Amino acid sequence: MAGLRIKVSDPSDAWVKAMREKYKPIAKAATKAMNQVADNIKAQGRADIIAAGFSRRWANAFRVNVYPKGQVSAEAAALVYHKVPYADVFETGAVIQGSPFLWLPLPDAPKGRGGRRIAASEYRKEIGHPLYAIKRPGKPPLLGANIKSTASRSQKGVSRSQLKRGRNPGGRGTVRLVPLYIGVPKVDIKQKFHIRAITAANAAKLAAYYYRNFLDE
Repeated sequence: MAGLRIKVSDPSDAWVKAMREKYKPIAKAATKAMNQVADNIKAQGRADIIAAGFSRRWANAFRVNVYPKGQVSAEAAALVYHKVPYADVFETGAVIQGSPFLWLPLPDAPKGRGGRRIAASEYRKEIGHPLYAIKRPGKPPLLGANIKSTASRSQKGVSRSQLKRGRNPGGRGTVRLVPLYIGVPKVDIKQKFHIRAITAANAAKLAAYYYRNFLDE
């Protein structure tokens, strides 16, 4: 039997308009379902990051965007990502090797943008003074900086302004070498986030959300 081809031609575009009207409930239901899933992933993901001991700023850097933006579509999709490029190591875990050491900031290391402590490699550019090696036979090495302060001021910890002044030839007090970074051969980072599991659990609800939204249209 020969195939039957049907061609619809409607100069008034009424047929196209009718098809679009039929499409709208599907697109609306799909977009609403995707937005519901995205909202769940974002809320649960941020809560998971905070539960792992990270700051609110770190949590807010976790994003879930639905596309196409500002439109309804039967092919709506969500992009799940974190604005910090290396955040995924806290999801998968990783062993990071030093070369020969990784320099981890100590409590007196100065803070930079976003409240994080600056890396040893950034110190001279940020503060304007060099770091000095502190060798400790049988113990991890340290990197420190010279500051000048009085005994009473030393009780309050080290400020960024003190580090910028360095030895401060005209100031009061005595010069001391303050440890700022400790060197370790490697860091074993364990899994802290569960974003993939959260995403998969919510993605499994997509069909149910779609069906419910479609019935409401």
